[in-house]
Amino acid sequence: MNYALVQTTLTRPTVEALERAFACGRGLTPADARFVADDAYGFLARDLSLEDALFLQNSLATEAVEVRVVPESDLPRVPEPKLFCFAELEPEALVIYDPLERPTRIPWTDIRVVAAGNDGRSFGLELIVGDAELRYSATVDRMQFDRMPHFFSPSEPDNVGEAYRQLVAEIVHRCQGGVPNRAAHILAQDNLSGDVTEAISYPRHGAYLEELTWLLWHQRQPAA
Repeated sequence: MNYALVQTTLTRPTVEALERAFACGRGLTPADARFVADDAYGFLARDLSLEDALFLQNSLATEAVEVRVVPESDLPRVPEPKLFCFAELEPEALVIYDPLERPTRIPWTDIRVVAAGNDGRSFGLELIVGDAELRYSATVDRMQFDRMPHFFSPSEPDNVGEAYRQLVAEIVHRCQGGVPNRAAHILAQDNLSGDVTEAISYPRHGAYLEELTWLLWHQRQPAA
């Protein structure tokens, strides 16, 4: 069985702390520290033996970097996405429409994760429903904002970015029982201004998926 070093929070450790922790030479080396720090979206390492994982956990603890050793088999699996193109916001539910304009009604209380940003492929919006049961996905370039006049004015065709931000923010605010990923949290901030493209972009698709996995895992924990 393989194990992962799962962060207790999404705070990124410093390169210096990781270099000292990895000096033990078990599983990771100081040369790995910068990559691990830049790529810390919930996990510091994957596919480790139990012996190496426990050794690194103790070594990281001496640098005040707290991780849990979790069997890979215990981590949630992010579902395959089902596409949608536009949405309607009702008081009790979000109604999304697939490319054939078939509606799906999702109670706000069923949405566990709201994810946004550039996932390494495109800017989009994703919703994970239940305990990693369903995942609905839309990309900005295929969203039919003209079907969502509350967020988009046809007289301002260059305002797609603002319409996207408002849509994400409204969904985040209505999902009181769900959690946003880092990008959705930024887009939902009041009085957001300036270019936030870099802040809501992930370095690779895998990093984006790892953060989703961490959010789902964290919600399963008793203290979450």
